Amino acid sequence: MRQLPRLFVLAFLGSLTLGAGPAPAPSSTSPTLAGHAVVLDESGRLLSWVVPQGHAYGTVVRLAWDRLLTGFPVEENGLPIWLTYCCFDGETLRGQPWPHNPACVYAGLVQGAAAYHAFSGDRRVIDLVRRALDYQLANGTTPADPAWAWPSVPYASSDHGAVRYRGAHDFAYAEKEDPRPRLGRGDGYGVIEPDKVGELGLGYLTAWKLTGDVRYRDAALACARALARHVRPGDAERSPWPFRVVAETGVAREEYCANLGPTLRLLDELARLGLGDVAEWPRARRLAWEWLEAYPFRNDVWANYFEDLFWLPKPTNLNQYDAGEMARYLLESSDRDPAWQERARHLLDWIERTFAGTTEKEAGVQWGAPTVSEQVEYMYKMGSHTSRFASVQALLHEKTGDPAAREKAFRSFNWASYMCDRRGVVRVGPVEASHWFSDGYGDYIRHFMAGMGAVPEWAPPGEDHLVRSSSVVTEVAYEPRAVRYRTFDASGEEVLRLALTPKAVTADGEALPRASGTPGWTFDPKTGVVQVRRSAARQVSVEGDPR
Repeated sequence: MRQLPRLFVLAFLGSLTLGAGPAPAPSSTSPTLAGHAVVLDESGRLLSWVVPQGHAYGTVVRLAWDRLLTGFPVEENGLPIWLTYCCFDGETLRGQPWPHNPACVYAGLVQGAAAYHAFSGDRRVIDLVRRALDYQLANGTTPADPAWAWPSVPYASSDHGAVRYRGAHDFAYAEKEDPRPRLGRGDGYGVIEPDKVGELGLGYLTAWKLTGDVRYRDAALACARALARHVRPGDAERSPWPFRVVAETGVAREEYCANLGPTLRLLDELARLGLGDVAEWPRARRLAWEWLEAYPFRNDVWANYFEDLFWLPKPTNLNQYDAGEMARYLLESSDRDPAWQERARHLLDWIERTFAGTTEKEAGVQWGAPTVSEQVEYMYKMGSHTSRFASVQALLHEKTGDPAAREKAFRSFNWASYMCDRRGVVRVGPVEASHWFSDGYGDYIRHFMAGMGAVPEWAPPGEDHLVRSSSVVTEVAYEPRAVRYRTFDASGEEVLRLALTPKAVTADGEALPRASGTPGWTFDPKTGVVQVRRSAARQVSVEGDPR
């Protein structure tokens, strides 16, 4: 839910295309999108504003990271704005009054930082997420008190400017002495969101892999233990975990939330690594999966995610986030579900029908690009959610070879790129023109990184980049004639797009054969894409000559 009034009435009148016709050169009379002159190809379909197109996605993520790393002032409370404010003024860059959503922001930033560090070698992004996570642990975590129903887990929200996160209490519910819900915005003081416990728990686990700091591993385990303790079978109006719950007492404030993808990923990964209560993780996962199969996979009630929405008694506020992240989970964990392709396609089609249609003030398809709204209660077209749709379509293309999925991903990414200006200031959308750290940075960057990982040809040509790994990349060095990196897992696969022509690839000092098997490596000279498959080795060197 965002700051502008909810003026849109849904009018799914089909997919109207703006700007059809010959490709114009950008000029003072060209159409504009979010302040950029629109760039079209020869068929009148949308290209990025970044020229040349091949550098578009790499440029957008670099601009956004540089702004976040260096370009925001310190607030009156002495902290960077993104630590205590959800959103900011696009000109002054000062924080604006609206409930903060730290758990959502930091969970996304960790995933984006892990991918961007591997892509660029820039360790500043790791330092930034460490600062964010350290702040959450110190100032936004429930007490480690076994008498609490939900101990040692993150609060999802806070009042704007508050130096401690305890829920957004001036927008929500009464104190626990009067637990009746009151119409307002936000979680309420002392209220957590279990789906954000799973989401940030996964972020903590990734941060542990990146840094080796066991505090993050322990924080991830605390999140998983709380989730496993409270999982329930659920039904049509009660999900395996409530959407909002009083952390101390366990009293549910809102019963339904279908954002299960990140929690499943957390439970899966802890089980794979053999960490913590290894018997509990499969049990909790089984209950959650059985509920998915009985309810949202059948009825498409993908409801509730956004922390600043008023309380709703029924799961009526459908959104694309829950469905999109579940489709991502299915595509990236296809070995866990024989119906992965059917379900992922259905979810993407449902998102397109429900949220990529035309609204009162915005076309659903703009210059051939599907554009995606946030939720039923807030139907503005937004860069973060359009880039999510694009990234999952790119994954579908990678898994299946579907050319239509690739085309949708390409045009939607191009549309989303317009939300980033030349300063690296990312706006929410062309009509809803506010600026959020979640939509503009935490959620936005990671989707472009996922897109380049799924389609490596979209990474900048003539440069060296590691675009994807099955493991967290803990170290990477880009040298004139080599790329060297180290991974958390001892076996896995990496994809690189290189300006080099590789001559040799070694894993822990042993030469890998140029072959498609495991271990081995392949190289496509047309695209510059290298695929490395390693077994029982963490340190990889790719050496070659400039092409």
